[in-house]
Amino acid sequence: MKKKKIMIIVGIVAVVLIGLFILPNLFGGKPSASSDQKAVTEDLGIEYFEVPDIEQVYINGVVQPEQAEAFSKDAKMTSTPEIKVNNGDVVEPETILFTYEDKEITKEIEAQNNTLSKLATKKQNIYKKWNRAIDTYNKTKEEDRTTNGAAIDEQHQAEVDGVDEEILFSNETVADLSTKQFISTKAKFKGRVSIPEVKDENAPVLRLTSDGLYVAGKVNEKDLMKIAVDQKANLSVVSSGTTVTGKISYIDDNPPEAKATQGESSNAEGSMSNYNVKLSLDSLEGIKNGYHMQATINLGDSKPIEVPKKAVHDQDGKKYVLVNDFGSVIRRDVQIGEEKGENTVINSGLESADRIIVSSKKEVKEGDLIGEGTDESGEVAPAAKE
Repeated sequence: MKKKKIMIIVGIVAVVLIGLFILPNLFGGKPSASSDQKAVTEDLGIEYFEVPDIEQVYINGVVQPEQAEAFSKDAKMTSTPEIKVNNGDVVEPETILFTYEDKEITKEIEAQNNTLSKLATKKQNIYKKWNRAIDTYNKTKEEDRTTNGAAIDEQHQAEVDGVDEEILFSNETVADLSTKQFISTKAKFKGRVSIPEVKDENAPVLRLTSDGLYVAGKVNEKDLMKIAVDQKANLSVVSSGTTVTGKISYIDDNPPEAKATQGESSNAEGSMSNYNVKLSLDSLEGIKNGYHMQATINLGDSKPIEVPKKAVHDQDGKKYVLVNDFGSVIRRDVQIGEEKGENTVINSGLESADRIIVSSKKEVKEGDLIGEGTDESGEVAPAAKE
């Protein structure tokens, strides 16, 4: 009985399969193409410019100031630092940024000033006593005088001289203490002042950062020997696509000490060392401290890339080209150089083997899906080289 039921189920499945796959083919039918498939084979009549496929090294990094310093509060000081500059000021070296008042020294200065005040009163009293002695001497008959005027002057002058010595000592003490009363912190380099709005215990008094910026990146050991100092680089801001030119300014000979991390890759690539690299920037337009950038280093003979003028577009003063990136139209911001006839030199922004859209029968815009490219007959063109 069970066998009979199984045979019935198998028969039903067979009939369904015949209906779905065999009958349509017998009558010449075939599944209809999807809208995406039609888009791939649609004749857009796209003309491409192929960027030469050259070996490249990529370096990812972060924009940092050439010089930066954060000034923490001195835990030994009980006073609040008095800031002498304003937020956003650009200051020169040796400019006083802020000062601390040493309260203990201030107390000592006050004590010395009190002493000086007392000494001044004492000196005045000596002069008064001196004048009274002379006045008394002058009123006394000569035969009744027990001393002479010279002796009176000598006595009181000695007293004045003694007080003057004390005054001199106190003044010197005050002068010496005054040099220590306020501890000033000065700028070591030209930079811009940044004063935190939130004044918590961990916040610095202020920060000073130079206007000069560079890119701090890392290069894998497999690419280390392929690059060199002063080698030209094309750099692009990851978030905005802004492109600039630059060059390698420093390559560290030693990798930073490796720090084991949980879940660290155990493959060969993950176990390779990375070396610190610095890249200078030819322009800081559109570049901010903290931006993430990717640098592209062209290896070998890197001739200037000349692209047809009509492939270069302009939007709000920014030059860009459209690229077929494996079936998707993407935008690449570029920096252009001199014009050569019908072509324009591209200084930066392109990648090796980019397929630049020069023209098309129908409008093509960023974000369109066009397949891997169509030639004039509407057939799918070969994919761009990797």
